[in-house]
Formats: sequence, structure tokens, C-alpha cells
Amino acid sequence: MANNYSNRAYEFTNEPKEKKTSSLKILVCGQLLGIIVFIIGFAAGLCIGIFVYNGNESKLAHTENCQNQRGTERLENKQSEQPVITTVTNDIPSSINRGNETLNDKGEVKNKDSEHTSTSEDSDEQTCKRCVWRNPILPSSQPNLFAPLSAEEMTLVHRTLVDFKIVDVDHGQELTFKSNFIGTMFLHPPNKREALQYLDDDGKFPGRYATAVVIRGNIDQKDYMQYKIGPLEGKLPDVKVTQLLKNGEVPYESRPYDNVEIGEIIFSILADLDKISALLKDSFDINNVYEDVSIMPNGPYNDGSGRVSRFTIGLRGLGDKEFDFLNILPFTGRLSHSGQNTSDWFTYDFFYLNQGPFSNITELINVYNSGKLKYIKYPEGYKEYIIQETLPIRQVNSPVRPDSHYPGTSTYEPHGPRYTISGHVVNWMGWSFTVSTGQHRGPSIFDVRFKGERIIYENSLNEIALVYSADGSGQDNMVYLDSVYGLGEAKRAIPRVDCPFYASYLNSSGWNPRGLKASILPTFCIFEVNAQDPLWRHKGQDVEAGLNNNFLVARYPTQVGNYDYIIDFQFYLDGRVKTTASATGFIQGSFWNPSSDVQTPFGYKVANSLIGPIHDHTFGFKVDMDVAGKDNDFQLIHWKYGDVNRAMKNNKTDPSNYFFYNHTRYIEWDYVEKETGLKVDTENQKYWTIINRNKKNKNGVNRGYRIIPMTTSSQNLPDDYPRMQELSFTKYHCAITKQKDNEQYLKPLYFPVDNKLFNDTSPSQLYLEDMLDGESIANEDIVTWLSVGFLHIPTSEDVPMTIKVESGFTLKPFNFFDRTATFDIPALAVFNNTVYDNAPVPDMCVSDPYPIQH
Repeated sequence: MANNYSNRAYEFTNEPKEKKTSSLKILVCGQLLGIIVFIIGFAAGLCIGIFVYNGNESKLAHTENCQNQRGTERLENKQSEQPVITTVTNDIPSSINRGNETLNDKGEVKNKDSEHTSTSEDSDEQTCKRCVWRNPILPSSQPNLFAPLSAEEMTLVHRTLVDFKIVDVDHGQELTFKSNFIGTMFLHPPNKREALQYLDDDGKFPGRYATAVVIRGNIDQKDYMQYKIGPLEGKLPDVKVTQLLKNGEVPYESRPYDNVEIGEIIFSILADLDKISALLKDSFDINNVYEDVSIMPNGPYNDGSGRVSRFTIGLRGLGDKEFDFLNILPFTGRLSHSGQNTSDWFTYDFFYLNQGPFSNITELINVYNSGKLKYIKYPEGYKEYIIQETLPIRQVNSPVRPDSHYPGTSTYEPHGPRYTISGHVVNWMGWSFTVSTGQHRGPSIFDVRFKGERIIYENSLNEIALVYSADGSGQDNMVYLDSVYGLGEAKRAIPRVDCPFYASYLNSSGWNPRGLKASILPTFCIFEVNAQDPLWRHKGQDVEAGLNNNFLVARYPTQVGNYDYIIDFQFYLDGRVKTTASATGFIQGSFWNPSSDVQTPFGYKVANSLIGPIHDHTFGFKVDMDVAGKDNDFQLIHWKYGDVNRAMKNNKTDPSNYFFYNHTRYIEWDYVEKETGLKVDTENQKYWTIINRNKKNKNGVNRGYRIIPMTTSSQNLPDDYPRMQELSFTKYHCAITKQKDNEQYLKPLYFPVDNKLFNDTSPSQLYLEDMLDGESIANEDIVTWLSVGFLHIPTSEDVPMTIKVESGFTLKPFNFFDRTATFDIPALAVFNNTVYDNAPVPDMCVSDPYPIQH
């Protein structure tokens, strides 16, 4: 497509000159007058200049020093000018007392003990002061139970499995199908009882262990296996290996995609596509399939004949190193990839523009050559067009939005971070918690305490599920379970986009099976936020009080395929913990047939040849709360309506005598006695609370926490949906089970297997539906499995980028404290014109960017 650029930035025209006549006398007089004015002006200017220079030399020097204070942006390795905070106001009413201070009608502070007057030089000195920066990183001497695996620990795991002859790939050896190799590894959580004994009762350190996923392709009964390895703080001879699955429990043909296979799948499909290059060129302007085509396999699954994947192809709008899920073409097929010999693999069931299936490439070519194939033709140069439309860059030919060239509002830390980090343990304003990540499941927080008291033992992301619906062969009923692909396979956070420039970073870890080494990257960022609103406030005639809403964020950005996810754990001053899950990035597109309507049962036309297929996002979290101890109850509080006699059925007197109406709202309580799953019901509203019947606050009420979901969607797929076992956690917004160490996750990483093959009805790892087996949860250590998410009907505004969509849940104190939990923090408190308290006033200072901390 041709770009319409104008070759003329400015246009100039020659104006006709007017003839002017003047006498020599007038000209000479004008020149003499000009010389006289110049001499007088020069003399006056010189005097004024000397005076100004002598009077303001120090101010000019100070301004220059202030400008020289600007730091160098170390995150981006280039100079970056930081904003200077020049004013700080304290909006306290006039004519009020403030200790030894009073405010006059102009809002100026008069100090009774000092008559010092602020000068302009004092103001400049304050304005250009450099902010104090305190390094939040503290030394860590003790091993942490919950921190991600370190590089040294991963190396020890690999060395151990090689020495035990479980793994046969070592440095310098090639990774092949006929290898026993480590695909991934991650922290194996400790036994909870042992962990609590260590954390609370000075018990023995339980040790750190790893889970290693091993693809055993070089044994007789090939399979997918998991091992527990540790303790990792010991020496190699002391490390033990425990097998976590039965031999053959997850057959080799039922394993998820592994690092060897996925590359061979893509190459096999491209090799067959190369045989129909004429058709692809004629239809889609594809010149080279290896450079222009993106392959998206979906699966694997067993169709009764063996290991199969469906695949869709698309154009590469993001370069040759990125998968492009947006620019989908109407060309799909299947690949049979059973066994380890790729020469036995074959493609089949091709569909072109929903015409098919064609049993193989040859049949498709023959139909095409016969002229019987209805086909679509993209214009020449279409790939360049989609690159322009796909890349998330500003439209350089469009006007720039007014004032967008100025930097936006920025936050700074006038006295440095108020948090500290020791290892992966974070402390802030009474909060303490450990940050962790896993290569498959992603981010988590452990041992969360507020004012020294544990509230949460574990809050961890477990799974993200997506189910797509589209009118296209190969794209209907696409199901993604992103833990299989690696929610913890994060890349470096994007400075100033994912996290503010003043954030500190913590490492996440994963195993690189080809490099046989750990991948350690700063992906988890920690920073404090000023929300610019009150956490609480009140203003009356004689009362003015409030506290600013500051909170701490532990943020984990990651990317899986086309979608980018941002997981936040937010800690508030009043004891709340909010967990949010956001999605952004590219949508997965589907081909729009020009003969179709722009509105289809599966979505809207969103771009030139694309439909945005409808789908959902469901985030599954494991939340193990210990409210005032580990033995808790799940209590429902029903929000009801009825006549007053029913509301006060236990009252000995007749309440109808003094109620204005014989109608009222009221609440009723009941306990969830057995393991079950719950859904949000807006018609019959209720509170979900976790309470401790054995612990009460000073008012005699059971101490507790409330679960507040932000969910905006519900699962409407029936129980007989073919993939429902894997998706069973999406059926409920909250499921409650008894805590068990062998029920660590809401689903396994592998696909469902038939345990009847082993004459065994007790699989090693369970799905959530299997965990809900009716056990008593009264006064027990319980776990809640929270599923939150949203429906997505893509629109034109989702191309090229989807604006961030958010869901999540909040854990809120519910009679846990005796009173509002923030009254140990300085806050504005003005009563009867007297200032009794106030929040610290930040210094005016220049804030430099901080280096990445990890």
C-alpha cells in the first residue's frame, strides 16, 4: 500500500514588493536618531545587568546545581530528565492552632518560638534538594521456606538426577526425543504442619525441595514423570529423590508439549505447507512459508488413533521471532505426531475457507489445480499492510494528541522506600510476606502477616483457562490451560510500563532444558502507591480528619502466547489484601469471510479480514487463610428480606408494635459444614467469611476475614462438555476443601489419564472436582479455591492492542480487629480549630531513578 506523504512541509509564496521613495535627508536623520537611542540603551542595560548579576549570582549558581542533579536512567541506559517537585501544600483551615504554630488568614504559618522568615533562597534550596534514597535490600542469612529455587539449587537438582541415572542429558549432549531430560523445575512446597512448627514454634527447618518434571523418552515404558528432590541446602550425598507419579501413570503419548516436540511440530507443518507454496502465494501473498507463516498448534489430544494436534496458520505481523495470533488465515489442518520418529508424522484433514476436509496435501493441490476450490485472494503487498496494522506503535502520519509530548504525573519517594526486602521476604508498614514464583503456576505469596499475626498461609495463582468459540475449522472449541505453557516463564519487566521507575525487583527462576541451566530474571517488582484518595475521611463543622490511601504492590507481569497478564498482590494499611489479575496484549483472531455479516454469532469484524472470536478468561487461585489460627470455619451470612416477626423470630416480644413498617432487611448465619463449591448469586446475596469460632475480639464477636470477589462472569458450559474435568475449577467462584498436602494445586499439569489402566481409583494428583468429596470442614484447616474472570467479546478497540481488563478478589478484615486498624498511623486530625495530629509532610526534592534491586 502506498503511503501518501506530502513532499512539502512548508509552502512559501513571493509577495509583490511595493516601490518606496524617500529623500536622502530623511534617511540620514533616521540613522543619527537610531545611533543615539542605541548608545543610551546600551549604557542603561549595562548598569542593570551588573546589578542583577551581583544580586542573583548565588541563585543562578544554585539553579545550575539543581539542573546538574538530574540522574542518569540506569534501567534504560540513557539520560532521562526526572520531574522536580516544586510545591507542597498542607490544606489546613485558616485561624487554627497547630501546637506552637498558628495559621493566619492567608494560610501562612507563624511560629511562636521563632520569627524566621523564609526567603526565596531558602525556597530554592528546598526545591532542588535531592531526595533521600535508602536501599531497601537487607542481608538475608537464613534459608527461606518459600523463595523460588535459586540457580545453585537448580544445578544441584540436575546433578542429582544425572547421578541417580534418572536423567541422561548432561552438558555437551544433544536433547532429543530419545532422551530422559528435565523439562521444568520449581519449588516443592513444604509440608504445612512442619512449616508452621518451624515458623511459629522454633521447630526444625523442614528443608527446601524441588519438583522436577522429567520426560522419560529413553526407557521401555516411556512416560511423563515428576520427582521430589531435596533437601537442597545439604550436600549432594544427602539429597534424596522421591518419585511422585506411578510408572506409566501419564503415558508418553499423553504428555503436554515438551521442548523437543514443539519445534518439530512447527517444522513438520511448515515442510508440508512448502509443497503448496503456489496456492499460498496466490491466496495470501506468502513468498516464503518459513519466513511469512506463523503456526499455532492446539492440543495435543488423543482422537483414538494416537497423539494429534490441530493447527491454524497466520501471517507474521510481528517479525520472524514472534508468534502472531492475530492475523489468522482460513487454513487449518491436523498433525498426527505419535512416537519419536518424525518421519512417521503426517498432516491431514486440511480445511481451506472451511472447505474440506482434504485428506492430505496432494488432494488439496489437485482440487486447487482443477479450479473447483473457492479461494480468496489477498492483494500484493498485504504482508506489509498487516505489519503496519499489527505493530503496537504510534501512527506517525496522524496528529499527535495535544500535550502528549509532556511527561505525565510522576510519583516519588521523598525519604526512600518505606519497605525492606530480605531475600524474598518483604516488610512494609506492619505487613510481612514472602514472594515466590513457579515455572508453571506463576506468582504466589506465603506467610502473610499483619502486625505480627498470620492471616494468609498461601495465596497463589494456579491456572488461567480460556475457551474460544469461532466459526472456523481448527478454531472452534479451542481450550487453553496456560499453566501447561508456563505462567512462570516470565521475561524481564518493562521499566516504567510494568512498574514505576522507583520500584525494587525480585528474581523469578525457571529451568532451561536446552542450556541445562537456570534462567534467573528480575520479574517481580515491589513498590508503594499513593492512590491520591482517602482511605478514610470526615469533614464536619468542627472536625476535619483523614488518612491518605497508600498501599504496597507486589506485581508480576508475564506473557503466554498472545496474551500478557499482570498479577498484583496489594497490601493496605487497614489489613486488606487485594489480588488482581489483568489481561492485555493481542487478541487471537479468526478469519472474517467477506461473504459474512460483520456481526456473527461468534463475534464482530474487528479489522480488515478478522473477527475477534468470543472467549473467556478464568483465573484460578489457591487461598489458604489462617484467621487467628489455622482451625477455621466457612460462614455464610445471608442478606434477606421479610416481615419483622420472621426477622426477629427469637425475640420474646412482638416487634411489630414498634417497627414503622412490617417489612425489613435482616441477616442470618449458617456454616458450610462439608466440602463444597459456591457461585456468586446476585439474586440471593450473601457474605463469604472465614471465621475462628475459638477466637473473639473485645466485643465478643468471632474474629474473621471476608472474601469479596470481583468476578464478572460465570461458567455456562455443561458438565458433559468434553474438557470439563480440566475446567472443573471454573464451575465455582469459591470452593472450600480441607487442607491436605497432597492437594497442593487445583489441577495437575498434565492431561486427564485413565487410571483404570492401573486398577487404581486413586490418582496421584487430583482435579478440583475430585477434591470436593464431602469431607467435614467444621473447625478445620481449610483452603478456598477462588475463580475470578471475565467474558471477552472483542471489538475494534481491541486491535492492535487489548486495553487491560481486570478481575480479582479482596480479603477484608471482618471483626478481626477491635476497631479501625489504622489509628497507629499519623493522620490529619483537626478538632475545634486545633491540630492534634497530621501526616508527615514530604520534602520537596529531586527524585533520581533507582537501579534494579534483586
